[in-house]
Amino acid sequence: MDDRDSRWRAVELAYRDHADDVYRVALAILRDPEAAVDITHDTFARAFDRWEQYDSARPLRAWLHGIVSHAALDALRRRRVRTHALQTIGRVQETEVAGRLDGDPAQRVVDDDAIDGALADLKPDARAALILRHYYGYDYAEIARFLRTSPGNVGSILSRAHATLRARLAADPSRPPTDLPAPRRATR
Repeated sequence: MDDRDSRWRAVELAYRDHADDVYRVALAILRDPEAAVDITHDTFARAFDRWEQYDSARPLRAWLHGIVSHAALDALRRRRVRTHALQTIGRVQETEVAGRLDGDPAQRVVDDDAIDGALADLKPDARAALILRHYYGYDYAEIARFLRTSPGNVGSILSRAHATLRARLAADPSRPPTDLPAPRRATR
């Protein structure tokens, strides 16, 4: 068996074990189920290409979350540039309608419409930080590595995101008061 075959088997196993988690992170950042599927597949293609960079002493899921975070944020940047370019040259961009998919694994994350709406208004890095921190339990240093920033900046991002979510959810009269978790201090 050559190196390519062993990489293929390793990435195939990683896909089976972690595709749902990778998809959740992509969807939380992109807010588009089809784009999240594309980025999920791109993540595993990048993992195949970079398999020799994986440090087996670290959790595989964390390594994949770093790849998907970068890929999704890059896709958002490209989307913004493309949208701006189309508007600049006078073309009308087609409206995309992203319906909810039956059996969507990310549905657990975005089930509640009030929280979904509040999250949608946050910046992508804030959404990513919230999902990585509260859904997956990564510490500030790990999130900082994924988002290519400092742990202190992650703390600031999370603090502002929590405050924004609290304010938006408190302003929703149809929703009972929700206690969001208090931001945690970065571990040193």
